[in-house]
Amino acid sequence: MAQPLLPHRFDPASSPSTVNRLLVWFSIGALLLSLPLALNIVSRVEAEARMRAEVERMTQEVSAAEAKLAGLRAALDHARSDAFVEAWARVQMRWSKQGEVIVVPSTARRSSHLWWEDFLK
Repeated sequence: MAQPLLPHRFDPASSPSTVNRLLVWFSIGALLLSLPLALNIVSRVEAEARMRAEVERMTQEVSAAEAKLAGLRAALDHARSDAFVEAWARVQMRWSKQGEVIVVPSTARRSSHLWWEDFLK
């Protein structure tokens, strides 16, 4: 008579080679699945490094622009002052206050020869 079929019980101690093969295939599958994740992490780290460098460059640009703005505001305040307006009117426009006399020294020198004499020599 035939023996009755009993459910097969998995005994790791009885077949170590099967367990080893399963662990190898599971490890290979885990490595293959984790490879794209590792590449994604690397690309994100590189992108973050680029973004940090860009933030640093922009921070320096903002600092330079703020310094320039402070200088321009100081120049504007100076240009709006009465002392600057009076100095500009006296020096550039040669204006005077009422009752003052403007004296403009002549800087033109008398030339003893005409300008075209230089070309004819």
